[in-house]
Amino acid sequence: MASFLKKALGVFVEIEESNEVTQKEIPLDKPIIQQNSVVNTFKPESIASLNQADLEKFEVHFDKLFDQSNMQGPDYYEFCKMLETLEAHIPDEKTRFSAVFASLTIQGLTKQKLVDSANFYKEIVNNDKLKFEKAIDLKSATDLETKKSSAVALEKKMIENSELIKKLTQEISDAQAKITTLKGEIAEAEQKLESNKNGYNIACNAMLNKINIDITKIQTNL
Repeated sequence: MASFLKKALGVFVEIEESNEVTQKEIPLDKPIIQQNSVVNTFKPESIASLNQADLEKFEVHFDKLFDQSNMQGPDYYEFCKMLETLEAHIPDEKTRFSAVFASLTIQGLTKQKLVDSANFYKEIVNNDKLKFEKAIDLKSATDLETKKSSAVALEKKMIENSELIKKLTQEISDAQAKITTLKGEIAEAEQKLESNKNGYNIACNAMLNKINIDITKIQTNL
């Protein structure tokens, strides 16, 4: 039943040549009328886009699910497979339904068994949906929640780092201003020290010179 899922989706979506599946606009407040004028009461709440890879993946999934659950003897599953096989040869759906049903009645299929088996597979799909939703919830509760927690932690760390950067930037700015002030004070202090040194040397030399002169005068005059 490789094309069974495509036919199921075909009521609500169309597969474009680009291998992408896009949603048809279907009023959800009106029943869907198919070619055989049978009312389909299924109303999709929302249909997400499917690409070709997703479509093939789910086709394989439902084929395996139906194969594993296949009932003994001809039933809805075999009925659908034969419908697909004869679609190219019998385009008219009503005629095709009658031909397939007539062929399978020889193997023991009745209308009641066909309906009952269809409901059986519907229950199989519903149970599979519950398992899938449970798996999604579990995935959300583990991987997604872990990733969400990591994202929150990183955002918190980013804010903390931003505050730290702001604080360090202010400290750097204050330090630069202090360094500028200290360099000015150092230059002023060095200038004063050099001035005192030069003044002392001048005074000291003058004093030594006076003493030397006085010694000469003492030796000469006394």
